[in-house]
Amino acid sequence: FLKDNFFNSNLMSILFTPDFDPSEDYKKYLSINSDISNQVLNLIKSTLGPSSMDKFLCIEERENIITNDGATILNSIGINHPVAKILVEIAKSQDFEVGDGTTTVCLLSVEFINAAKKLIEEGHHFKKILRIFKKGAIITNQILQEVSENRNFKSTNALKKFLISCCATSLNSKLISGKRHIFSEIISDIGVLLGSKFDSSIISIKTIIGGSTSDSFLFKGIFIKKPFSYAGYEKQKKKFKYPYILLLDIELELKSEKINSETKINKMSKYKELIDAEWSLIYEKLDLIAKSNVKAVFSKQPIGDLATQYFAERGILCGGRVSNDDMIRLSKGTGGKILSTLLDLKKDFIGKCGLLEERQIGNERYLLLSGCLIEINTIIIRGSNLKVLEETKRCLNDGMMIVKKVLKDQRIVGGAGSIEMKIATKLRKYANNLSCDDQVLLQRFANCLEVIPKTLCENAGFDSTLILSKLVAKHNTKDCWYGVDIENGDIFDALGNYIWEPTSVKQNAIQASIEAACVILSIDNVLFN
Repeated sequence: FLKDNFFNSNLMSILFTPDFDPSEDYKKYLSINSDISNQVLNLIKSTLGPSSMDKFLCIEERENIITNDGATILNSIGINHPVAKILVEIAKSQDFEVGDGTTTVCLLSVEFINAAKKLIEEGHHFKKILRIFKKGAIITNQILQEVSENRNFKSTNALKKFLISCCATSLNSKLISGKRHIFSEIISDIGVLLGSKFDSSIISIKTIIGGSTSDSFLFKGIFIKKPFSYAGYEKQKKKFKYPYILLLDIELELKSEKINSETKINKMSKYKELIDAEWSLIYEKLDLIAKSNVKAVFSKQPIGDLATQYFAERGILCGGRVSNDDMIRLSKGTGGKILSTLLDLKKDFIGKCGLLEERQIGNERYLLLSGCLIEINTIIIRGSNLKVLEETKRCLNDGMMIVKKVLKDQRIVGGAGSIEMKIATKLRKYANNLSCDDQVLLQRFANCLEVIPKTLCENAGFDSTLILSKLVAKHNTKDCWYGVDIENGDIFDALGNYIWEPTSVKQNAIQASIEAACVILSIDNVLFN
């Protein structure tokens, strides 16, 4: 079933080679699926926690990615095996739903599969294992509801500190962990400003090469790169207070025909009329714009040198070939409509803002619009190279998803493996009341959760056996939030040290992992058409 060369060095894909006998028993298929799952996990296992390692992905000849995000890694290398795809899908689902815990969900799922494989080898029936594992997931969810710390904040400062702690915990395992407090504060400022209306679609992230990551900042408004401009742009004003802004999807440029065309005229005087008609059409559009008293014109299509000089003479700023995303953001922020005709130009279609100015940042010039009708925020990321900027942008998307979840549900649990240890301890106590067989199965389920603190220790280079024994002893002695202290190689109170994670992240990770594991464990045959 598995070739020796499991990973194709050229395509970096996992191969599915159906050259085995479909009549083999369930244990054979389980062993195969378990091997596949473990080999997928080995790709991302080292990306868990603050001591995680990064992966350099060579996707194409000119496209490379440096990342430690589990979903990005699995989604980029082209995994084709159907069982392996299940793990890829749950990682993508976790990333889409909560933005964090993509490696955790794969790690738990594979650990459940490995535990079930050992139990089956010991003589337990797989249906009973699945039933107890599903029951364990339900009990785990109930425990999470009971132990979650519910934080309701009346003051803005308290809410901001809370959001910073949750966001910093998420960013602590990313490439930007050293600057996590800078970016956590930026994202938290947006969260406090928008509240329950927090939406990543109205938050733009712009990357500018140059400077260091510490130079990144938050701009409360719309921030776009200076659009393409022709001669005459240098004469235009660079700063406007309370300007009216017109957004167009019209080409303001004289152009030759794109295809061969022919016009027959009887007299040479008709030729002049033909040329004058073309000029009169564009001047008619420009006059309509000038009469509307707008101070800035942006268009998705080109604005030629004639229009640029015309606007410069009348003190109007213009820019063409603006990207679709920037135009949508301009429309939302200023309240203007993107027009495809100027025949019925009304004031209701024109947008406005408090201040529009052009400013140079790094080696590029940018347009900054502040005082918009709708709160639109832009995070400007600085960095030494494009790879760092791209990964920083991916990290910030995860941080924003965490803040979005926390604003909707302010229940939190301790990180650093403390919540997994707490759940495992409570599950073992619950298992003591069950029958002999069910007790063994539920205890194995509880043991699977300990793979999170164990992997955190292994990735940091600590003795996982020693630290886990300390954690088990501590949690058995009293109800606490002790987890793995990565900095000192010991254990500490995670909740007391502000290592906070949203309850929804853990709920989604455990539920998704057990569902994926049950799907893979339920396969007892492969049939071919």
